[in-house]
Amino acid sequence: MTHLLIDTSVLIKWFHAAGEAEVDQARAVLRAHVAGDVEAHILDLAAYELGNVLIRALRWDPVSVADQLDDLRTIVGTPLVMTADWLRHAALLARRHQLTFYDACWAATAERLGMTLVSADQRLIDAALAESPTATVSRLRVDPAS
Repeated sequence: MTHLLIDTSVLIKWFHAAGEAEVDQARAVLRAHVAGDVEAHILDLAAYELGNVLIRALRWDPVSVADQLDDLRTIVGTPLVMTADWLRHAALLARRHQLTFYDACWAATAERLGMTLVSADQRLIDAALAESPTATVSRLRVDPAS
């Protein structure tokens, strides 16, 4: 079974499409998870980041935000929680690759668990710490049009 860590830049595409790139590919990853073809995981950080985007950038009402976060947990299960080792590794990655600590947390977790990080964040992709949704569906031979 392929295990993927899905960061917030991809999660947002599961619930919102306007102005987003790679929506079909991100949603193909979601469909593959729901079908049981891959196992998608998230960090607890996702709830804070996703909630912030929905409230501040997209101006969703609080009830809709809370409902969406409930839906996310239903889809992917209990989020992973950073360990002390992962946090230390994140600090190293943040410094080495000039990343935000938040982004480095995603990369550190994926590395420590041997998972592929799926992200739309070009800095993570350029640092070879993540792959795009397009690269993921191509590698896994998932049809983004389904």
